[in-house]
Amino acid sequence: MRRILTEFLQEVRAAGVPISLAESIDALRAAAAVGVEREPLREALASAVVKDEVDRPIYDEVFERFFSAGRAEARAKKRAAAGGGMSGGAGKGEQSAGHGEPREERTERRAARPVIASALPAEPTRRPGDRSPEVERCQRRRRLLARPFRELEPLEAEELPALAAELARRFRGRLRRRLRRARRGRLDFRRTLRRSIAHGGAPFDLELRRRRPGTIDLVALCDVSGSVRHATDFFAALVSPCRDLLRSLRVFLFVDRAVEATFEGGRLVPHAPLDVYAFSDFGQTLVDFERGFAAALGRSTVLLVLGDARNNRRPARADVLGRLGSRVRAVWWLVPECRARWGGGDSAIEAYRPFCDAILECADGAALLAALDRLTR
Repeated sequence: MRRILTEFLQEVRAAGVPISLAESIDALRAAAAVGVEREPLREALASAVVKDEVDRPIYDEVFERFFSAGRAEARAKKRAAAGGGMSGGAGKGEQSAGHGEPREERTERRAARPVIASALPAEPTRRPGDRSPEVERCQRRRRLLARPFRELEPLEAEELPALAAELARRFRGRLRRRLRRARRGRLDFRRTLRRSIAHGGAPFDLELRRRRPGTIDLVALCDVSGSVRHATDFFAALVSPCRDLLRSLRVFLFVDRAVEATFEGGRLVPHAPLDVYAFSDFGQTLVDFERGFAAALGRSTVLLVLGDARNNRRPARADVLGRLGSRVRAVWWLVPECRARWGGGDSAIEAYRPFCDAILECADGAALLAALDRLTR
């Protein structure tokens, strides 16, 4: 039993969940306390090794895969074969059980893992005959997130809101924990020592360094033309549950003019009619926004533009974006198309680049979620 649990913990660790030696010992003790019944064993091991709720789906997927009937038979045959050999241990040139790659490569893979890997289960390793519904659902969700918005089929577009709602709950949890840490802050040694002088050098009053920027005022300009409407819908579904964690949030929709919108049931509803079949005009949209809604901007505001910057060869009016940028803390532009297409054809993104603090590629759901996570850090 000890060897089986050790192999299981190795697979969980290889899937990306960090497990220390002390936690491995706690897991073995927990298993000894609850026995081998499936569900109690699952919860006991999880209580010992899962430290972050975003890692729980990865743990559950590895548990289902490792303790499946097929894997149990394979382990029994392996033990029987090992019993007839010269030695039961791995040779010097062999890899340890449960490891399919060197430790250095696993470390690099985990360091490079994008934020989406902490929001959804790691893609399972498929084995012959493995038709678990959970495995199929996990793989389909990961494929859907990696599929570019422009290539979504109608049925895939219908599945996107449900997936976005699940991701939004996890994104909200990360943001709330991040802000909770910001309210506590880190110890500011210099200010603490300065205040301790009044008490003979005893640090009775601790000064904390507040994490910045903390909560933000967010103003979003979102393109709803046919080429990027799926990206805007995904953005709305992710941001809607997090409104109370932002200091303020105002969203404006546009095709050729800006219209303010509000959230209703996780979707954006414009306050005025908007012709979604019109030709995109970013320049005129910026002019209208400056005339009618510039008061929404302030020194603590982050102006977020979500659009492909395809302007149908009309005036880009980048000077207007420059004036708006001088009123806010930062300008972020999220481009829902691949970087190779930027600046080609009627794309005006290069004209706007000098006035943006960041321009991020968000061609698919995973990239858009990662960009929002970066924005709220």
